[in-house]
Amino acid sequence: MKRILLLLLTGTLILGLASCRRYAPAPVGPRLVAYQYVDEFNDNRGNWAFADGPNLAYGVISDGTFKFDYNDDGSQAYYVSKDIIFNMDEDFTVETKLGSDNTFGLLIGYNASTGSYGYSFTIDYNGKYALYDEGGNGFGTQITEIIPPTYSSAVKGNGDWNTVRIEQRGSRWIGYVNNREIFRVPARTLMAGSVGFVAVPFTRGEADYIQADWLELE
Repeated sequence: MKRILLLLLTGTLILGLASCRRYAPAPVGPRLVAYQYVDEFNDNRGNWAFADGPNLAYGVISDGTFKFDYNDDGSQAYYVSKDIIFNMDEDFTVETKLGSDNTFGLLIGYNASTGSYGYSFTIDYNGKYALYDEGGNGFGTQITEIIPPTYSSAVKGNGDWNTVRIEQRGSRWIGYVNNREIFRVPARTLMAGSVGFVAVPFTRGEADYIQADWLELE
């Protein structure tokens, strides 16, 4: 069984470093308003820190980063997610800067109520990226590869920092590593407007920030 820690935002989004800010609609059209969520992990006001002793999983905010350790092998992966309720029906962008000693990645679309584990965009220590359906998204319960682990010169190996970004543009998902496009695939249906992280067993991962930008019709 997969083990999960879901950190859920309800009501108004946390302001400050973890914030949703409203911008004027003029740059994007007469009825579209742009929103943004960003946490730079300068403190824990975004409530990302956690301790799950039985599963040897921990998240700590220190020195301006979110440190995420999963030290067990009882499941294929461990998930930390926060529902920021971003609009999945319009174009959006989700980005983070991360590094690890194994395989660590960006997670979107996790939804506890429907049993959806969402989709992950991962980077491994050896310099490969991958895109996964984590299961429960309408295509079976098992983790499946959308893009298998693939080497790219855009990816920095040896646990170095990599900026990863996934964009929904119309009917496509476009993936970037360090501002270089590395894949285009058909967009999948998301079960929640959530963002987070995923780690495989025995991984020490670290994230410098996480950010989402999206549009709302008003």
